[in-house]
Amino acid sequence: MKVRQHTLPVLQNLLKRDPPAYKEEFEAIWRQYLSELEVFKLRSAEGEAAPGRLAKDGDEKRLAELATFVSHTCKHYDFAAQRFGPQLCRLLKDRCVGLAPELRLSLVQACVLARSKGLLDPVELLELCFELIRRVRDRALRDELRTHVVNDVRRCARGGGESKGSQQALMKKFQRCLFFHCGDASREGSDKSAKVALDAVVDLYGRGVWTCAPTVNCVGRACVDDRSKLACTAIHFFLGIEQSPVLDELDSDDEDARDAGKASDAIKKGRRDVDVHKHSKKTRKRERDTKKQLKRVKKLARDATDRTRGDSKPVFPAIALLDDPHKLCERLLARLRAQKDKFEIRVAMMDLISRVACAHKLALLPFYSYVQRYLTAHQKDAPKLLAVFAQACHDLVPPDELVAAARKIADAFVSERNAPEAMALGINALREVAGRCPALLDEPEMLGFVRDLAAHAKHRDRSVVVAARGWINVVREHYPALLHKKDRGRAHAASTREPAKYGAATAATAVEGEELLRAYERGDLPEDFDDAVRECDGVGEGVKDDDGAGWVDVDDDDGGAEEDGAEVVEDEDDEEEEAGEDDDEEEAGEDDEDDGEEDEEGGWEEASDDDDDGEDGDEGWQDASDDGEAAAPAAKKVRFDAPETAAEAAAAAAPPPGHRIFSDDDFARIRLLKARAAELRAAGGRAGASGQGFLQSNDILPDAVKRKTSVEERKAQNVLDREQYQLKTHAGGKTNTEKRRTKNYLMVQKKKARTNGLKKRTRGAPKEQLKRDKRKRRRL
Repeated sequence: MKVRQHTLPVLQNLLKRDPPAYKEEFEAIWRQYLSELEVFKLRSAEGEAAPGRLAKDGDEKRLAELATFVSHTCKHYDFAAQRFGPQLCRLLKDRCVGLAPELRLSLVQACVLARSKGLLDPVELLELCFELIRRVRDRALRDELRTHVVNDVRRCARGGGESKGSQQALMKKFQRCLFFHCGDASREGSDKSAKVALDAVVDLYGRGVWTCAPTVNCVGRACVDDRSKLACTAIHFFLGIEQSPVLDELDSDDEDARDAGKASDAIKKGRRDVDVHKHSKKTRKRERDTKKQLKRVKKLARDATDRTRGDSKPVFPAIALLDDPHKLCERLLARLRAQKDKFEIRVAMMDLISRVACAHKLALLPFYSYVQRYLTAHQKDAPKLLAVFAQACHDLVPPDELVAAARKIADAFVSERNAPEAMALGINALREVAGRCPALLDEPEMLGFVRDLAAHAKHRDRSVVVAARGWINVVREHYPALLHKKDRGRAHAASTREPAKYGAATAATAVEGEELLRAYERGDLPEDFDDAVRECDGVGEGVKDDDGAGWVDVDDDDGGAEEDGAEVVEDEDDEEEEAGEDDDEEEAGEDDEDDGEEDEEGGWEEASDDDDDGEDGDEGWQDASDDGEAAAPAAKKVRFDAPETAAEAAAAAAPPPGHRIFSDDDFARIRLLKARAAELRAAGGRAGASGQGFLQSNDILPDAVKRKTSVEERKAQNVLDREQYQLKTHAGGKTNTEKRRTKNYLMVQKKKARTNGLKKRTRGAPKEQLKRDKRKRRRL
């Protein structure tokens, strides 16, 4: 039977539609591919094939075309699917160096396509990719292989039809391979493979595929690698991964899933035509697009449902997952002292050490003395280095280690010989140090130091005044007695507050975030908390008391045995509770008799505030009787002074901090409100003002410097925009019309009046235009 003749792209399209009908054509092309492959092997064995001959040699070009065609279509035929992948891998492994770059790239792309169709083992192909990266110096090939590694791991992580156990085993093999190549430094060309492996690991973390502790520790080991490119990549991973949302892709998926959830709810309710063909005509093409969109909506809604069920693992900050942060900082500090790297790399290393010390509360005493040498006003990147030093300070650092550094900053920056911007920068840095380590203010020599800095509040420059007031506010908060009486303020004038001693632990007297919950229940939260308030409203109702109020009073009948802030636990038996209630009723009866006697004298009296307040069911009312008997059926209801608003009523009914029993719903609301407060602190640029979070150089820069920088940047951007839109291909001079536009108005005033009058007289006539003006139109 005669084989039909088709070009390879046309035959590929026809074969995918009906594989059995074109089996003979594929067999013919398969035989051609095998013969071309054997010929190429023979030529390469004899040394006739040389790199760079693909454009001239038709045989190699034909081999590349046949390999691409077979990789697309061989999955439909078992006799070719079993042989194609292993043959191509052996060819690349044996002759990768002698292949022409174009042919080598085409064969690698054919292998990647065969892997996507399930014709190659993923781990085997991954090893081949790193071997090609290590042996071949080809940038285009490295980029192609790096993209394949990341995409293949992502595809396997999504679980393409595999069981959960096999998927986890495959992920472990991938991690073992990539982690090995990240730390491999023994073989020739391992620098390139290590860089590609590290880039792949960083990319997979950023995409939310590998966010586990082994991945972070692999990057941490690369921070102290002798190869500077690897070390820079790993260091900037830790410095940059926390500044922006790590999982941008997952965040966008969550937004799509939320929109998909709304659409799926509408679909479930029977409104399948929601926002479909509302303002357009229904056609076949639009109907097909609608079906595709509904299918995607259902899939996103399913993924969102799975995510809310708890199938996804929580993502922790990268620095928090380090196994041995102290050892990492010591190795980085040893490399800093060796002075082998550039200044920019050393600054990045110091920033990483500072962040790790801030996150893990490390006491790296040699680091503070090392950074002191860079704390001068003329030092390059002085704001960055000051922020690095302040960021490394926390309450577990011995304060006597920071006194010398604080003196160094004050002498180098806060001096009249420096510019006001430098003085404000130094004061801001000292404010951050004192806010993060309040025990520093308790040192013996800090009295005069604090007052000298506070005296700059009357400086002639506005930036210095603002910085000095910030310093005064920090000292007021922690140790107001160090300030002069005029600087303490009314709220702190009689305060005896002192910072806690070094190493002292402070016991909590209330649940952290309780004040946010109180403000939420009163409705006093600002508008920035609107999203969090809506989420809190969606939390299920908590446990209420009998009166329907959200607060529960706790009695201290045991003589004050329970302290404020302690969790109240009811361990009494039922008999003891009944006996206690009987005693309360007897005491209440006696109190009501006394109240009745006082009522006979006349006037309104406040109701007794005993333990049986909540048994009446009407909050703010008390039963009173004329004969002095307690809880008589015919008693009159006497109302005490009620609060004017609901917020005042809730505040009056609320127990003091530490006396409230919180439900699970209350704790859920507290978590939501605290998360929103943390976001607002981070967005406000003052993460370090409260002694928490990482610090940027922009956080301690004076406002005048920020404004000046913004103005300079805006001017530079205007110049760039002007050059971008300016016509650079302008040939010849300006036309007379263009020149008249730039002339002084007084020079052309009479001519314009004459021209305007002429236009009025000849209205409707065609406008005359000179030939020269026709040729040279306006070009600007």
